[in-house]
Amino acid sequence: MYTTFSVETGVSIPSITYTCKRHVTGVMVQAMPAQERFAPDAPFRFVGGDPSLDFVNTADWTRRGLESDRFTSYDRLIEWARGAGLVRQSHVRRLRRAAARHPRQAAAALAAARDVRDVLMAVFAAAVARRHSALALDRLNTLFTDAAAHMRVVRDPRGGLQRGWAGLGDAPESILWPVVARAVDLLASPDARKLRMCAGRDCGWLYVDRSRNRLRRWCDMSVCGTAEKNRRRVRR
Repeated sequence: MYTTFSVETGVSIPSITYTCKRHVTGVMVQAMPAQERFAPDAPFRFVGGDPSLDFVNTADWTRRGLESDRFTSYDRLIEWARGAGLVRQSHVRRLRRAAARHPRQAAAALAAARDVRDVLMAVFAAAVARRHSALALDRLNTLFTDAAAHMRVVRDPRGGLQRGWAGLGDAPESILWPVVARAVDLLASPDARKLRMCAGRDCGWLYVDRSRNRLRRWCDMSVCGTAEKNRRRVRR
């Protein structure tokens, strides 16, 4: 069953593809063959300038729908979280044990990760356009309320204090708490006005433009920037 949502954000968001019902506004959901959608061997790239943006950037948001989805298993989700610096190796061991004990919960957490990614894309894309979707923000607030229930102030290794999590790693879905928290931190920070969407064709990746002149156009110059240069060269 496929659901279509009207675009309320005022920004051009590529269609998202899923094989189940989604709970996100501001995007269009349509069907696509599974073999075109998933990319189990595609590397994770951390170019967004914030873990919550890199979370959204785990798939390509194309005009045809969502492609190259790197979240193909719960272990891939753990791999991403470790690479993003949101979990320590001790959390990784606990998350893998929890997934082994509760495979259905791990599968549900993977599906929830895709839902969270949808919501974050809708909220961030609206922020890029300087227009906020009330429905997408409501979804984000619901996610944040759940995550915040597990938030704690804890000692850091240097003797200071930092944000921590009660039970991070005990349940498969706990891997999503720091993702949601970092998204809220970003949206409430001055960097929210520096949010941009890559100008590359069939990319849709997001980043914080911290360049000196605020003229960055690409998620990664070596990927989308080079591809655009090559296309221009062919057209000449």
